Amino acid sequence: MLSLPGKRNVTVDEFYKLREDSDQLMEYIDGVIFMSPSPSTKHQRISGRSHAQLFQLVDGSECEVFHAPFNIEINA
Repeated sequence: MLSLPGKRNVTVDEFYKLREDSDQLMEYIDGVIFMSPSPSTKHQRISGRSHAQLFQLVDGSECEVFHAPFNIEINA
């Protein structure tokens, strides 16, 4: 977990600024930044094959398939 000096939580804007200046894989969850490990070879194979199949499934429609990494924001 990455933490800023004197702070426990960061805002989403602070997170995006940190990401601009870093090559590290990071996740932002409830104000806390977590460092993400690089994906394994097995993960990359599964991800690539899933992407190819989904791309073929939606080809010709208005839907798009994006390969990771891709930022998403979920507000629950």
